[in-house]
Amino acid sequence: MTPIVLTLALTLVLLAAGVWVGVALGFSGIFGLWQVLGWERALDIVGKVAWEQNTGFVLVAIPMFIFMGELLFQSGIMSQVYLRAATVVSGVPGGLLQANIAACTLFAACSGSSVASAATIGSVGYPEITKRGYGRPLALGSIAAGGTLGILIPPSIIFIIYGSLAEVSVGKLFLAGLFPGIALAALYSAYIAIRSLLDSSLAPRESNAGVRERLRAALGLWQMALLVVVVLGGIYGGIASPTEVAALGASLAIVITLLSRCFSFGAVWRAGVGTVRQASMILLVIFTAKILAMTLIYFQVPAAVVAWINAMELTLAHIFMAVVLIYLLLGMFIDGIAMMVITIPFIVPIMAAAHMDPVWMGVVICILIEMGLLTPPVGLNLYVLQGVTQEPMRDVIAGTWPFIVIQSLMLAALYQWPQLALYLPRLLMGN
Repeated sequence: MTPIVLTLALTLVLLAAGVWVGVALGFSGIFGLWQVLGWERALDIVGKVAWEQNTGFVLVAIPMFIFMGELLFQSGIMSQVYLRAATVVSGVPGGLLQANIAACTLFAACSGSSVASAATIGSVGYPEITKRGYGRPLALGSIAAGGTLGILIPPSIIFIIYGSLAEVSVGKLFLAGLFPGIALAALYSAYIAIRSLLDSSLAPRESNAGVRERLRAALGLWQMALLVVVVLGGIYGGIASPTEVAALGASLAIVITLLSRCFSFGAVWRAGVGTVRQASMILLVIFTAKILAMTLIYFQVPAAVVAWINAMELTLAHIFMAVVLIYLLLGMFIDGIAMMVITIPFIVPIMAAAHMDPVWMGVVICILIEMGLLTPPVGLNLYVLQGVTQEPMRDVIAGTWPFIVIQSLMLAALYQWPQLALYLPRLLMGN
């Protein structure tokens, strides 16, 4: 067997055996470098990549955004946000299910994490939903699908990782994900409203709050509004980089908990521990994926793949469908971040050869990862929500498939009209 075949086979065997993704990628990458360069040179490269990768300015934003979302959750502010969002959307067909989507959208604009969004809204909103007799599959589906907005609506951790791996402007990616994210949230809400009107047993009619009560609830969402203005306004206004805005957002989250009288050292401690756990996992996977990517480059695998694609004379539609199928299949078995860092070394050269816009492709890949979060057997949001609510997994899965169809429609729309993602980046930041 050739060295590259051995390296790829070792990667697949370790992943199939259940070894941690970061360990599997790193071990396989070092093994491949050793075959080409020897142990001394291979370990020297690993040390240099570890330093350059983990001290990179862009990736510093990841723990900052995670801490911002964790602190909002641990301090109890998100519980207040959910109840106020429910008051604002009262009277709309779907009731608290609409509040799920609204709260997930607001939390997405502050956390950047899909899992955190699903866990937060699931723990805060689901007990109230079951108490009022809502249809459980639809309720579970609305929370799981709403949670996926956390990786599409900026700030998005997935966009930060993709931008680092594909060497694309994170600011442009944030802009590109804004409209598709809001459009998906609107489609989710429209679907819930239609289902609720067709079958009233799925969502009992909630009492319609008065104008004054709604206005008071809307004003009570000032914490989210302030964070959104600071984070998105700072980036889109060209005032600060995503990393600088992440640091400002994390600091502002502490100030908000103080002003809201929700601050406690216990909440800060829990948020810090959660941040360390998540950020360590993500940064380890990115670092080890870089090692494996360097091994593939030494073996000239990306160049060989591009040459093979060119020889087949595939159209843009063929390449797009191939990428979609690859991500849908991998999404059934592999975590979204791991899936992305494994495939990007192959996908980016193919995109360049096919003249695909890397910003547009970043949005497409993000939606595909969203779909992977909802598809069994390894859909992470499914397990998080099942763990939070203790409902049967079959009910969680039954409630999510209509939202996967909606995500598929958004993918088709992005393929047909790339400007849905590219208009804002080109308008505000140029080509």
